[in-house]
Amino acid sequence: MLRFFLALLAATLAACTPKPAVSPAADALTQAVDTLITPWHQAFVRDTKDLNQSLERLCHNPANPGELEASRASWRRAMLSWQVVQIVNFGPVQEGNLAWRVQFWPDTHNRVGQKVEALLGEESPIDATSLAQGNVLVQGLSALEYVLFDPGRISPEQLENPRVCLFLRAAAANTQAVAEQLLHGWSAEGGNYRKTFLSPGEGNLVFPTANDVLVALVSAQVTSIEKTKNKELGDAFGGRPSAGRINPYRLELWRSGLSLQALQAELAANEQLFLTGVHPILEAQGHEDLARRITAAFKDSRAQLAPLPEPLFTRLQEADALPQFQAAWDSLGRLLALLKRELPETLQLQLGFNSNDGD
Repeated sequence: MLRFFLALLAATLAACTPKPAVSPAADALTQAVDTLITPWHQAFVRDTKDLNQSLERLCHNPANPGELEASRASWRRAMLSWQVVQIVNFGPVQEGNLAWRVQFWPDTHNRVGQKVEALLGEESPIDATSLAQGNVLVQGLSALEYVLFDPGRISPEQLENPRVCLFLRAAAANTQAVAEQLLHGWSAEGGNYRKTFLSPGEGNLVFPTANDVLVALVSAQVTSIEKTKNKELGDAFGGRPSAGRINPYRLELWRSGLSLQALQAELAANEQLFLTGVHPILEAQGHEDLARRITAAFKDSRAQLAPLPEPLFTRLQEADALPQFQAAWDSLGRLLALLKRELPETLQLQLGFNSNDGD
């Protein structure tokens, strides 16, 4: 009986003992990983697997236009998933040029097309293993875009070439393997980068302090928004829409006509990441005004991108559309200034050098 009462007393005390308080920063960052970063990686695995299966069906029936369109749709879903995942430019993606293995861009001199053509013209074996060990230009979604969408490539005769299907299968399998590797790196069963990211402090060589975690997150967003503004939108106009040096071939994903959707997907994901992982930290530290202004800037940039005319490849050459492009570019600049200057200064973060900076 005494043992029973002692056990009951211990259970009661344990239930009454308050749990250690979780800081707003730790809670926000945990939410960012568990509700955004991990699901994004899971979606990328799902979509690359679907692409792999779709291309397999195409290769069994290359003369069927329906299979080609289905494969193109699968490729678009995989690429839009990647546009979201690639925002997270720290952690597992830094190992072994994984980002380049998925997408090689900017490709100013059509090196992807040249390398793919060279590979298809050779007699060397094509499989996922040899592709993964070779040049990154022929490994992933960029190379698949060339084969599936380039006007000079799309014809039943081209797709019936056995080497083309060997390449499609190999590149799709390689991309799925990279997606799985990235997810594995974040998961507890794999590299458990989640624990590394969410457990800063002594003994954590990657994130010695909580500030280092926030620096990684904010830096990733700054890099992404700078790329959106200066590269994905600005490059096609020679730096900015008002520059007047229009070259639609400098657009990202011009072959597939996915340029605008990619811009919108990346911006929307950045907005989610800010609202989930950074906004609560600003509020908790009493910086509600800055949190509100950045939120409004995201909303404005999203609104300015929404009405841009599609496809960008042809519409950016129309004079009457120029004010819309300039308004979107200017709005992204205002958002970037808040994320790159005011936010780090307010939270006392030291961001590193970013090669996408065109300011």
